[in-house]
Amino acid sequence: MSWRFHAAFAVVASIVVAMVVGWGFVLVGSPGTRRMERFDEDRLRDLQAIAREIQDLVAESDGGKNTLKEPLPKTLEELARRARGQRVELSDPETGEPYGYNVKGESTFEVCAEFMQPRDADYSVFWNHPAGQHCFTIDVLDPPPLY
Repeated sequence: MSWRFHAAFAVVASIVVAMVVGWGFVLVGSPGTRRMERFDEDRLRDLQAIAREIQDLVAESDGGKNTLKEPLPKTLEELARRARGQRVELSDPETGEPYGYNVKGESTFEVCAEFMQPRDADYSVFWNHPAGQHCFTIDVLDPPPLY
């Protein structure tokens, strides 16, 4: 076989490899995009864990109706000290900035984070969010699905 055949084969194989890599980026996104998605997934999982831990700490269910058994924690640090079910992450996994937490009422609080990309899932729609700073307002007497 001639060197021209080998050169042509190498060119064709290189083109096919480049097309496959390009198609992979189209299907799953670039590594940078996937990295942002993973950080947003971690942020959302952290906020859900915070909400779940607060729910378990301050509310109890009486035949399908929730009642307060103790007041909401005043800060996330207080929640971390009082946590019983799991350890809660209090800060953003990428930036290290603390998550936002505000008590809004006797049974209502909000948790906040800065998201890189919007989430518009067909399941657990309560947890959908835009890109940028977003807060979820949660009532422990009528909590959203925590998954």
